[in-house]
Amino acid sequence: MSSAPNPSPAIHISGDTLALDPKIRHFITAEAFRLQQHYSFAGVALRIGISEEFDPARGHRVRCELDARLPGRHQFMVREAHKEALTAISCAFAGARKQLRRLATRGLGAVLHPPAAPSSEMQACGT
Repeated sequence: MSSAPNPSPAIHISGDTLALDPKIRHFITAEAFRLQQHYSFAGVALRIGISEEFDPARGHRVRCELDARLPGRHQFMVREAHKEALTAISCAFAGARKQLRRLATRGLGAVLHPPAAPSSEMQACGT
């Protein structure tokens, strides 16, 4: 198994003043790192948009949009809106994990989990 670390995903955080908050930026980078640790892919680009909105029916909410571009021209987007910014971000990343599981079960596992480098050791296999 290769011990070389995967490059971290390219993260672009945009939005209104919430995107400037260091606590929120740190939370987003930590969630992106956890996502990359679980799904060992390289060459992914994440775009996270954070904005505050006011809905007359629901009141003040924070919307988080996560756009992920994976190798092999695969892409998905997750949108979440909640009262708290950290809740919206964590729910968006939970939705991203769900989308990545779906992609892995559809036969795109080679994109999400690239094969390990062949080793010179013999390994047991079979029943």
